[in-house]
Amino acid sequence: MNAAEQRTRCRALVLSGGGFFGAFQAGAHGAMGDFDLIVGASAGALNGYAIASGMPPEELQSLWLHAATSARPGLHLPRYWGDGLIDTKALEAMVHTLVRDWRPRVPFGVVVSQGWHARQVLIENSAITVQVLLASCAVPFLLPAKYIDGRLSFDGGLRDACPLWPARAMGATEIVAVNVWTHLPVWWPGQHRRAARGLENTVTMVEPSAALGPLRASALASPETIQSWITLGRQTAEAIFARQ
Repeated sequence: MNAAEQRTRCRALVLSGGGFFGAFQAGAHGAMGDFDLIVGASAGALNGYAIASGMPPEELQSLWLHAATSARPGLHLPRYWGDGLIDTKALEAMVHTLVRDWRPRVPFGVVVSQGWHARQVLIENSAITVQVLLASCAVPFLLPAKYIDGRLSFDGGLRDACPLWPARAMGATEIVAVNVWTHLPVWWPGQHRRAARGLENTVTMVEPSAALGPLRASALASPETIQSWITLGRQTAEAIFARQ
């Protein structure tokens, strides 16, 4: 690679949604090299914030293991349609601590969905707050939506679980995407491969070879299961990048 190519190269990491399946991404972290910018949706937004902030892989993996043992949400009565059934006090405390203790060191974007049509919106850098991260994770009817700039905002991976377009919008010339939401049918709107128009030859997908588990496992997982997904994520990423 010559000097001009080095100056224009922009390597991006995109992290999909997936609830507890995000532990696979935590395992892949550390086996993929460095990135010039990072984008995350839903659970990937939390992983992305940590990775963009320089959190060591072992610490990120510990967060997922801790979440499996301590973040056992209860239920509460929804106040309106945008509210959720799950009590998210533990999740909100974890995100507050993450934002308090860490700051992204590279350009970072979070995807949220807004409006009845779940239009995906990219929020970048200093505009990313605790509320933005929580909004990106807000699965409709399960986790409470948040108001961002006066607009009701919720799960950033709802229409496209692994959105590549924000990375391109932020200047990416090549993308590594870690997609854990592999159980979705091919007809699901906004599939990530269709969203890669113009970057088809510069996208490396890191995905488990089979679905990590049933949908319910993305919301409730044991520490043993989390550890198995972490291990699988590391092994998968190592195998992919060893071939490059």
